[in-house]
Amino acid sequence: MRAAAGALCVLLLAGCQSDPSLHSTRIGPDQYRLQVDRCHVIDRAQLESDLRALATRKCPAGAGALENIQSLPSQQGSLFGECLRRGALQAEVRCMP
Repeated sequence: MRAAAGALCVLLLAGCQSDPSLHSTRIGPDQYRLQVDRCHVIDRAQLESDLRALATRKCPAGAGALENIQSLPSQQGSLFGECLRRGALQAEVRCMP
C-alpha cells in the first residue's frame, strides 16, 4: 500500500518537475522560434519572462526583442488535474551578431 502511495506521489510531482517546458527551433540564421509551456501560470508576464530567459540562453551575444508572440494551447496535463492554471506562449527572436 505504501509503495502504491509513493508511486502516486511521484507521478503527481513529475508534472511539476518539468515546469516550465522550454523548446526552441532554429528557423533561420541567428533566428529562433521559442516556446514555453507551464503547468502553473501566475500571469502572461511570467510566460514572457520564461521566453526572454530562453532567448538569452540561445543568443550568447544578446537577443533582440521578442516578436510574433502568440498564445498556444498548453500541452501540460495530468490524470489528476494538478495543472489548473496552465498556459503556453510562442515567440520569435533574432540573435545579435
